[in-house]
Amino acid sequence: MSEPWILITGNGAFGDTAERVDLRYAVNPSSLLATELDGEVIAGHRVVGRTLDWRHRPVEALAPILDASMDAPPAIVLSTGVFSGRTTVTVERTAVNVRDFQFAGDDGQRPAGEPVEEAGPTAYLATVPIKAMTHAMRSRGIPALISNSASTHGCNSVMYTALHLIAERNLPTRAGFIHLPDTPQHVAWVGSNGPSMDLRLQAEALRVAVEAAISHAGGDLDVPANEWEW
Repeated sequence: MSEPWILITGNGAFGDTAERVDLRYAVNPSSLLATELDGEVIAGHRVVGRTLDWRHRPVEALAPILDASMDAPPAIVLSTGVFSGRTTVTVERTAVNVRDFQFAGDDGQRPAGEPVEEAGPTAYLATVPIKAMTHAMRSRGIPALISNSASTHGCNSVMYTALHLIAERNLPTRAGFIHLPDTPQHVAWVGSNGPSMDLRLQAEALRVAVEAAISHAGGDLDVPANEWEW
């Protein structure tokens, strides 16, 4: 692939073993979004959208994609996942080298404090401009915040793995993660009064975030995040 491109990933179905029904996703909205954006061109960059299906660790799904693109790596890897209960689109700042799951994964295992990568650093910071992306979405009327914790479940593992693979391979690729709210359809299925966001607005949020990430290749906005997480 000679033209500049961006990899957007979504997660597959999960949560079959979760005690809480609101954490069960037979269809993951982040996968639907990756599929929808696949093939679009944003700010001169072609989007490659992929669903990450993995059994034990996300490296099973991410490594083959990056290995196949070593000659022309993506400019950006932007991974996405759903976070039940969050009220806004949240751009993650940090991925930690910890797996501590709320319920067992597809392999039947429930990690309780083990590392994502045995020899990896304690944490990685996102290398995409998280403030510029957040401000761009807000300017379009899309609720968005910076989050300082991607939790310790599968989404955090995906973000950490992407940044770790890029560092190991010394790729000129920037990477980050966006958590998305529930869809109205899932909230209706659960029968809760929790927050939701229409999938079309979520898709627009990703387009705006990608455009901002491309246009701020030289660095992030020099402003306080002004996010209160306590």
